[in-house]
Amino acid sequence: MPAGENKTEKPTPRRLEKARKEGQVVQSPEMLSAATLIALVGSAALLGPWFIRFFRNQIQQGLTCDVTAVADNQVFIEYINQKIVDAMLLMSPFLLILMAAGIGGSIAISGFNFSTKALKWKGDRLNPVTGLKNLFSPESLVKLGMSILKLLFISVIVWLYLKDKVIDLAKLQWAQPDDILIGIGHVILGVVMRIVLALAAIAVLDLFYRKWRYIKKLKMSKQEVKDEHRDTDGAPEIKSKIRQKQMQAAMQRMLQDVPKANVILVNPTHVAVALQYDPNSMVAPVLLAKGGDHMCEKIKEIGRSHGIPIIRRPRLARELYGTVKIGHAIPEDLFTAVAEVLALLYRIRHNH
Repeated sequence: MPAGENKTEKPTPRRLEKARKEGQVVQSPEMLSAATLIALVGSAALLGPWFIRFFRNQIQQGLTCDVTAVADNQVFIEYINQKIVDAMLLMSPFLLILMAAGIGGSIAISGFNFSTKALKWKGDRLNPVTGLKNLFSPESLVKLGMSILKLLFISVIVWLYLKDKVIDLAKLQWAQPDDILIGIGHVILGVVMRIVLALAAIAVLDLFYRKWRYIKKLKMSKQEVKDEHRDTDGAPEIKSKIRQKQMQAAMQRMLQDVPKANVILVNPTHVAVALQYDPNSMVAPVLLAKGGDHMCEKIKEIGRSHGIPIIRRPRLARELYGTVKIGHAIPEDLFTAVAEVLALLYRIRHNH
């Protein structure tokens, strides 16, 4: 990039797609942490009562189990193995919910993207010098500062909440055990909910920051945008040659249809239009070919070589040339004028 040229242009769709293929996508660890924590709290609220009942039953069974289960080593091992399996089955819904929250949050942030280039081995990652530079880089310092601010923010929220609950907690010293557990549970739930809301707010801000930084990192200079458009669309001279070839091919196909015409109307040296009409298969006459100047002479030349009548109708020829596309039927307002020409040709052929 030339000196003094800044990257001020937004990244093009091609630049964004290339970055995704290289594994460069928007990532927000704060948003993933918040999504995981919300999923954990939600699953605990949903499955918590069942979870508590399970462990209460397990404690009761443990305290009232048969003595033979402890005396016999084999029976005791089988008993413990069964309890481990039960505990794993109990924890599986929590683990599945957390996994779904992590994967779903990642897809929601950056979309579904798989890139093998992101897994490519890079030796500089093991370079201690590079590691030290990254450790004390401005980005690392910003991350450290943000972590401290986040901790202070959450601590202040929790402190303000607990400050108002001190009197309520003090009253629990005269409450029954069940009421004490319920009161402490409410306080813990209030703390957790406030932490979740605080982390969610931080996560939203972090996501906006990460997206802004991602776009800023991929910004392009005006020259890069021009070069990309050049690579994508092709050089102007190449595009011009392609259009020229396409026009030549279209003209060649048009001239090949001239022998199918019933009549050619001219003006008489500047415009020529070739018309075809078959009353058995067409609702209206169709314009097969048209051209001006050199192409006009070419159409007349082909018409003469195939014995197609060439009739001088300056006004009608100009109107057909200017309003009707090749391969299209003539408009209704010109039916009468064209019909008169076709009727004239029919009378001439009938007289001969």
